[in-house]
Amino acid sequence: MDQDRAMERGFKFLLISRAARSGALSFSAISYPLYMSILGFNNIDVGLLTFFVVIFTVIQTLLLGILGDRYGYKWAVIIGELFPLISTAVLFFVTSGPLIYLSVIGGLAGGPGGMRGAFSPGSTALVAKNWNDPDDRVKKLGLITSMGSLFSVIGGLMVIGRSELISPFGTAGSYRILFGMSFVLVLISFLSLLLLYERKSTRKKTGYVSRGSVKHIGKTVFANAVNGAGIGFSMPILSLWMEEVYFHSRVSTAASSTTIGIIFTISYVSTALGSYLSSRYKRRGEMAGKIGAYGRILQGALLIPFAFSPFIAVAGIIYVIRAGVAGFGLPSRSNINVSGLKEGDYGAGTSLQGSAARIAQSTTGASGLLMDIYLPLPEIVGGLIQVFAGIAYYDMFAKRIHGSEKSRVSGKGVGAKK
Repeated sequence: MDQDRAMERGFKFLLISRAARSGALSFSAISYPLYMSILGFNNIDVGLLTFFVVIFTVIQTLLLGILGDRYGYKWAVIIGELFPLISTAVLFFVTSGPLIYLSVIGGLAGGPGGMRGAFSPGSTALVAKNWNDPDDRVKKLGLITSMGSLFSVIGGLMVIGRSELISPFGTAGSYRILFGMSFVLVLISFLSLLLLYERKSTRKKTGYVSRGSVKHIGKTVFANAVNGAGIGFSMPILSLWMEEVYFHSRVSTAASSTTIGIIFTISYVSTALGSYLSSRYKRRGEMAGKIGAYGRILQGALLIPFAFSPFIAVAGIIYVIRAGVAGFGLPSRSNINVSGLKEGDYGAGTSLQGSAARIAQSTTGASGLLMDIYLPLPEIVGGLIQVFAGIAYYDMFAKRIHGSEKSRVSGKGVGAKK
């Protein structure tokens, strides 16, 4: 009983951390490509910078997954928070020279979205370890996503409020001040993580993943990789894409950044609402595969009309709807990711799953080039790939299946309550 209370208390601090982290990272995800453009980087350069963000994130995720399995997921989450601390500090203090490239180690880029700061290496594994029942897991993961999405609004408001800072601090200086605020938010997140609680169990000492988890990991890695490729083309430099399409400028103005900030702020609320509804849906466990599959298909399909929207208001409405769909589907997919893993494989398994998506997002390196060829192209290509990813996900996790495999996907097998 005391352990249950400690886990619930620790979960509250995890929610505080996700709230602060999401505010910082949602601002950074929108502003990073715009700020780099102001500092003199062209579209292709910005795409390459986000590519290196992906590479460093993958390395961190894999190493922290191993660390979590052996020494505890709590420590993996805490150590992982050091990297965005460094990146936001760099963006506050440095404007040129080699040190500016240290900004890529913190995972600050990668596409704006309400779920941007909700999860970090080790967090999903920690929830999976502390709560075995699939309905409990989806509820907890849904609350994390809801909290992260809701407080991502802070980042959107920071983007909107930047226009008030331009006069006293200048165009680049206004961003620097806000990156300093982001550093403070990440620091709050880091300190909150020190109060997490992890259920005691035998920790893994050898090997990477056990044989019983390999098949499930292979399926989720493929599904996440295909979807990640679509995200990589369409999302990481989306704010820059919107600026060029609707404002015909490569230099961020107060009007453009404010409008873009409003759209993303509303989308964060939409994601939070979708995640909350997902956590309250009574059939969230048994319907997880279909929810995850249909969500990805619809997310991809919505990018096609988004790419050709003649007015930014229309594009904004489409994007807000897409954000709500994403919020509803993520907790179910996160539950499926861990439902087929042995307990000692939560860290390495979720790291491989997350890394597959992030490696595939290295397609962002080509997104700037596609923009230079034909502006709607990154969203078209990304949308079509994500539709295919949703179809593949349905084939692997939502079709009627039998026996032990059905138990594993629904979460009623390994580690579930009897």
